[in-house]
Amino acid sequence: MIKDSGDRTKFGTGAVRDMHAGKGRMDLLPLSALIELSKHCEEGAAKYGEHNVDKGIPQHSLCDSAMRHLVKYMRGDADEPHLRAAAWNLMWALNQSVERPDLMDVPWREEEER
Repeated sequence: MIKDSGDRTKFGTGAVRDMHAGKGRMDLLPLSALIELSKHCEEGAAKYGEHNVDKGIPQHSLCDSAMRHLVKYMRGDADEPHLRAAAWNLMWALNQSVERPDLMDVPWREEEER
């Protein structure tokens, strides 16, 4: 069965689809950035195994790594793709805030959740 909100978008061609609002705009994502993130995923899978991050990395570790990579990028370190690594860590921190709230171990965030 196809989910149906009852709210339709009608296109100039006459075709209709279910509503779009609130679902996100995947067509607006920066494609080059997604390719770079996928490269980081590929390299991480080769180093740690596929879906290693899905086992669960505490939020503090992802945030710490993101900040460290961002600072290294900002000071010009070129020994690895630091901006890409920072974005990867932030992407997974965001993903886990939705998918794995049990891993939210950042003290100031824990207080907000209470």
